[in-house]
Amino acid sequence: AAAPLVHWWESWVAHDMAFRLLAELRIDVYRRLERLAPAYLVRHRSGDIISAVTTDVETVELFFAHTVAPAFVAIAVPAAVLAVIAVIQWPLALVLAPFLALVAYLPFRARDDLDRLGLEAREQLGEVGAHMVDGVQGMREILAFGRESERLGEVTAEQERYGELRMRFFRMLTAQRALIEVSMGLGGIAVLGAGAALAATGRMPADLLPLVAIIAYTTFLPISEVAQVGRQLADTLGSSRRIFAIFDAPEPVADGPGAAARGPGAVELRDVTFSYAPGLAPALSGVSLRVDPGRTVALIGRSGAGKTTTAHLLMRFWDPDSGAIELDGENIRAHRLDELRSRISLVAQDTHLFNCSIRDNLLIARPGASEAQVVEAARAAAAHGFISALPDGYETVAGERGERLSGGQRQRIAIARAFLRNSPILILDEATSHLDAESEALIHASLQRLMAGRTTLVIAHRLSTIRDADEIIVLDDGSVAERGDHGALIAAGGLYARLVAAQVAAAAGPGVRV
Repeated sequence: AAAPLVHWWESWVAHDMAFRLLAELRIDVYRRLERLAPAYLVRHRSGDIISAVTTDVETVELFFAHTVAPAFVAIAVPAAVLAVIAVIQWPLALVLAPFLALVAYLPFRARDDLDRLGLEAREQLGEVGAHMVDGVQGMREILAFGRESERLGEVTAEQERYGELRMRFFRMLTAQRALIEVSMGLGGIAVLGAGAALAATGRMPADLLPLVAIIAYTTFLPISEVAQVGRQLADTLGSSRRIFAIFDAPEPVADGPGAAARGPGAVELRDVTFSYAPGLAPALSGVSLRVDPGRTVALIGRSGAGKTTTAHLLMRFWDPDSGAIELDGENIRAHRLDELRSRISLVAQDTHLFNCSIRDNLLIARPGASEAQVVEAARAAAAHGFISALPDGYETVAGERGERLSGGQRQRIAIARAFLRNSPILILDEATSHLDAESEALIHASLQRLMAGRTTLVIAHRLSTIRDADEIIVLDDGSVAERGDHGALIAAGGLYARLVAAQVAAAAGPGVRV
């Protein structure tokens, strides 16, 4: 009568522990990824990371919810029954014990191979997920270039590889299960035979023989469940190793103790050298520059010259290999990361919008902003007009990655975020790259107001964006090739002059790309 109650209690406790673990582990993994980003995200496929955060964490939860209690039962029940049989007739306990030990040992006989196959299967499942995510995100390009059959073949190959690994895993488990069944049968026969011999000689009452035989055979059942536990354990170990790999990854930057005081926002790079990985050519080599409050410095150069890298180092997405970056005369390593980044507004070329309302996407920059402040920032970025014209206005859902909006609209929302954030340091990384000439003209005056009184670093190709900068720094292969204002650099006839000449030759007027 108590068995159902005990079973309910065991299930409740196991699942309560497992679900709490699931929630806390997911939160901890996400928090860890925040600390590792963006360096870790650059080196790993997003689909594989998603697989670790979802599937692998759930595998760990399943283990604790469904296998920890059976494993305990597999130890406690046979021990208790073996003791009872020993009290009834100790020779039968001696006959039974070796078979119990054999059944308990078999699941661990191929432990290393099962663990290896489990890890390979979990890693391959991550590859399957990553390939699927890549395919879904790039579906338009796949269709546009007519690569449907090739992509389907790649997805099929990845899935077949996963299926092959799982079949190897389960073939090993099936063989193991067969040996366990044979051992259980032989153990039951041995106990029954020994008991019959004892009953025949009068050393044990004959009416106890059926009871002892049944108890002895049922003793094997919880131990045989160890094989199932072994399967779950192999998967869990594979998933755990993938999760621990995230926790074991070194943090690219560490929180500082906090700045002594907030200054006006003067930024200086002193002989900064940086490469993204050991062995790679430096993205920056000996770069020095200074931007004082109220002044604008523009970075220009060919693609890969190190312009965006400079902006990312300023925000401490990475730390330089050598040299120093200072904010108001203090090394930015001394700042807390949230403190440092709260002082910088970044408008990047590739704007990410979340699958929520446009209002919520704007409030990311300043969660406590009022409705009037949100609308004012949108007006300043020339975004209020198109937002108001949308079916639900500011409540319109932007779609995943902002897919329901045009590139220019996404860019204006990014600029509105910068207005709303109102930080003393402003980084414009190709901030007008997706705007047509009309939209650029609308926000040019607004950008000038936004830049006034702020430390501004402009990364751009458009001549109209950089020609009025207080200083223009030309980067080439990660080094400073030239520096000066527009007039001086044109007169020098160097790389900047050639870039401008190529831009003017491509088309007349402002707003034309190099």
